[in-house]
Amino acid sequence: MEINQYFYLFSFKPQLLTDERIRIERKYKNKAVDIIKRRGKMLLPKLLELIRSTPIEKIEELAQSLKKMEVLLLIYDDYPFPNENQETVLKINRILTSRYSIEVGKTAWTIFQHQFEEALLQDLLRGVYHVDRFGFLLLDDRLQERMEHAVYHKGGMVQGLTSMVLSMDMKTKDIFDKLKVEAESKLEATLMKNVLEQGLATDQLIKRDGTEFIMRLLDKYPMDEYKLLIRIYLEARKFNQFHANLIQQAVDRLRDPRERITDWEFLSDGALEEVKRWLIQKKLQIIFKDDQDNKRLNYWKRFIDYMQDVELIQDPMIAFIYFDKFVVVEYGQMGAAYFYHREGFDQIIHPISTSYSFKNSRSRTNKEAMLKVPERTRKGIPLYIDKLGHHGRNWADKFDYYMRYYLDGVF
Repeated sequence: MEINQYFYLFSFKPQLLTDERIRIERKYKNKAVDIIKRRGKMLLPKLLELIRSTPIEKIEELAQSLKKMEVLLLIYDDYPFPNENQETVLKINRILTSRYSIEVGKTAWTIFQHQFEEALLQDLLRGVYHVDRFGFLLLDDRLQERMEHAVYHKGGMVQGLTSMVLSMDMKTKDIFDKLKVEAESKLEATLMKNVLEQGLATDQLIKRDGTEFIMRLLDKYPMDEYKLLIRIYLEARKFNQFHANLIQQAVDRLRDPRERITDWEFLSDGALEEVKRWLIQKKLQIIFKDDQDNKRLNYWKRFIDYMQDVELIQDPMIAFIYFDKFVVVEYGQMGAAYFYHREGFDQIIHPISTSYSFKNSRSRTNKEAMLKVPERTRKGIPLYIDKLGHHGRNWADKFDYYMRYYLDGVF
């Protein structure tokens, strides 16, 4: 006998028949639900009356006597039955868990997306979880363990799910996908806001999800809600702990607080000062951006707590660094820093920077020279204090020596 008669060179798969089966399944996927709902208009009132009249101790017996269609009718039609009393809904919950099927679990979870505040619905879901541990979600062991804590959380399931999201190293969007949280559902919106309210005070959520994701979330909120959320973020940090994207978003939405303070009155005074310090640091970064070693930037950052403001001139790059009793003029192109008494600077130097001759000069050298006025006084006004260069290995020590005196008002 030849072996070839048992092995074939060709095999065939009824692909067209398979495709047609899939098409029909998709077309009539919800047909059973539709049929049950249509029949429910006639059957449900009698079924509810039967449940009402059945003592609680007899509900298990009743549940076993019902047809599958009658059980599904209780979850498909009008659950959680707002017009029924608590006892009747609790009986319905007992029936649904006693005669549990995956359709009951899926449907209850779908209803939960939009009516999660219903206590009796949460009661049903806890019963469902007890029966099959939300098998319809196909959770892995790691999620399953945390889901158990969420379901039985003393603050309710929504707070349990919030704590679950915050406790994991998986990104928020991925967790929502695993939990089959519907996009734009009431549950998604509430969970996301809870996560922000409870997670923005620390860096864990931001590191996990990234600042771009957090920004997109925050940008969706109207101003009143945005202020409540960004306040949580800002009041938990010093200026050097802010994430550049998030604080810049706040400044873009609320404007510079030194120009429009009314939009920032929701913040504590301390947090507002940190925002101002961040803005000062940003301007220092701009003026010293061409320095290769960042030494000037790092030096002046040490004194941000003492600075009142930094004003920039863009062409050429010049910075006026304001302290309480004196002003430092620094140049983008490294040279000496000029120190002036605050009164003399305000009345003499600053007006030069806004003058016609300064604005219309095309010479960088001439513009810089206009602001270098080594006169101790002018018209009886204290003006020039000193100039200090940034060259040499120990220039920072030299600056420190003088800054200690200047900050105390000793010139």
